[in-house]
Amino acid sequence: MNHRRITQLGTALAVAGALCTPGARAANDAMIELLKVLKDQGTITSEAYEQLKSAAQGDDEQNTAGQSEIKQAAETLPKVETKEKLEISTPDGAFKWRIGGRLHTDAAFYSNDTGTGDTTTLTSGADIRRARLAIEATLYRYWQLKLEYDFAGAADVDEGIRDAYLRYLHTEGWPLSITVGQFKEYLGLESITSSNDISFIERALPSRTFNDIGGGSDGRRLGVGLNTFGHNVWTASGGIFGRNAAGETGADDESDPITFVGRLTLSPWHTENRAFHLGVAGSWLNPGDAHTVRIRSRPEARIGADRLVDTGDLDAADVNRYGLEGAGVYGPFSLQGEYLRGDVNRNVAGNPDVGFHGWYVMGSWVLTGESRQYVFEEARFKNPKPKGIVGKGGIGAWELLARYSTLDLSDEDVDGGEEDNVTVGLNWYPTPNFRFMANYVRVLDLEGGDFDGAEPEAFLLRAQAYW
Repeated sequence: MNHRRITQLGTALAVAGALCTPGARAANDAMIELLKVLKDQGTITSEAYEQLKSAAQGDDEQNTAGQSEIKQAAETLPKVETKEKLEISTPDGAFKWRIGGRLHTDAAFYSNDTGTGDTTTLTSGADIRRARLAIEATLYRYWQLKLEYDFAGAADVDEGIRDAYLRYLHTEGWPLSITVGQFKEYLGLESITSSNDISFIERALPSRTFNDIGGGSDGRRLGVGLNTFGHNVWTASGGIFGRNAAGETGADDESDPITFVGRLTLSPWHTENRAFHLGVAGSWLNPGDAHTVRIRSRPEARIGADRLVDTGDLDAADVNRYGLEGAGVYGPFSLQGEYLRGDVNRNVAGNPDVGFHGWYVMGSWVLTGESRQYVFEEARFKNPKPKGIVGKGGIGAWELLARYSTLDLSDEDVDGGEEDNVTVGLNWYPTPNFRFMANYVRVLDLEGGDFDGAEPEAFLLRAQAYW
């Protein structure tokens, strides 16, 4: 074999070997041009050129087919989302499974100026306010379910089931959702807002007070609810509810209350950093066989705090509840307020009907420039999401807050007391899943009731994680 033949054979083998390497697959066109130059120079024969050219083109077609198969296989694999949550879903989104949870660890420090000398009424201490795990699922795109359990028993809420419902979500044409199970009744903006997203450590005086009339676990009851919205402007919700899953009614655990609730909201404009919200809600409640209700409230603190205003057990044929709500967000500033009222129609001859009411107004300023987020379909707000993450060169989001609230539970022959509170707070969001909170609560004035003249103070802390 002469030197020229050896050179041709060596070149051909080298080129063929190069074509088989993964790095050469993206350069097959350039390789064909090189083969043409070698043929023109006489380094390889025309026959060898055609053979090597065919090999290069075949390799390219094989790579294309292989990449297509890999892409098709990837499109059928479940998607796993781990950013800020743990969610597994099919590529088309028709099936989703999510594991969520929250952990709220609180501490409270009180001055015991209760006006009675009773130092056991407000007891400083620490506790786990909430420790919840939840499973949420979407099945066949339109069917949803949620089961949430709270492992922490704090203050007046025992451990147990929180949300537990099935939901059908119709999104084509006229949007409509139908929910069956235990969930929050539609009464008030702050009440339906998640405890992960309320601005202060505890809700304002009237918010939970009127939601828990007739029994409720954080405003939750067993029932059936409908929700719809339209034109990106209005929402409407309504439902019929009974007791909660724990069987608590607030007066007689053997009673079977029934409640009709409706809520209508308007939001003519809402963007990423601006929103305007108005709402009205109403409810008729029959306390059931107990014919009794009790209306009371803690001083916007739960850990170690007794109720400073309390009507005691009231005979009741039924209760009418009403609510007005308004809120606005303009960049880092927000303002929110509500008025809530409950009218008790008595069922014992000679006892006059009574009405109780309360309201609050709160404002916040996110010092780092973020905004509270508005969820239009649910007509509620969520926390500001920090732009700069701690650990990634940022300082998180910092929020200053102030609130004034009042609750009057005295009317006619009922002396439950009237309480006025002021609260200031500071929130820090180092990441979207963590929040640290500090609140100072001062009872400005308490008239009537068992704690007439009380002016206690509270300093509250919370470390919160949620996903």
